[in-house]
Amino acid sequence: MKLTLRLLAPYIAVGVFWCWLPNAWLAILAYHAQILFWSRKRLRDIRRPPLTRGALMALPAALAGPLLYLLFPCITHTDPSQWLVDHHLAGLAFLLMIPYFGLLHPLMEQLHWAPLREQTPVAHLAFAGYHVLVLYSLLTLPWLVFCSAILLGASVVWRFMAKRAGGPIFVAVSHILADLGIIVAAGLSIWWGP
Repeated sequence: MKLTLRLLAPYIAVGVFWCWLPNAWLAILAYHAQILFWSRKRLRDIRRPPLTRGALMALPAALAGPLLYLLFPCITHTDPSQWLVDHHLAGLAFLLMIPYFGLLHPLMEQLHWAPLREQTPVAHLAFAGYHVLVLYSLLTLPWLVFCSAILLGASVVWRFMAKRAGGPIFVAVSHILADLGIIVAAGLSIWWGP
């Protein structure tokens, strides 16, 4: 039951605060509150791994932002500026979301998903799947499917990286590079275009 509730944590937050009451800040904060609740013990046990080739394994994630910037006009089916307004992310709310989503969110997600990936392969599907709830109102169907596949693959690769690189630090760096690049690229695409 506990494993199921942990797997459903983002679905609960996104379902209530993104889909039903479309507010990006409430969705991410509700998700992170659940992560902290489920990860209390794990926060005490985090150790710093040795520097290894994991840093090189994390670098490909840095391509996510530039690729999104180039593709953004082709992959959306709605006005992205209005999409931000609809989810309470206009103006200052979006600017504040950049460091929060780009730096803190990846750390929180790895804290949550790393042990779940070790417990069940369903975690890979659950990780990719909840993003569909967030992105369905923005991306065209082919790109939504493509992004889901990329997220599924990223989850599998991150599990491999954690084992090969000696710990979660490079997985977190990879996730930070991807998320920070994505949110900056989305902002640049919406405000200035490619």
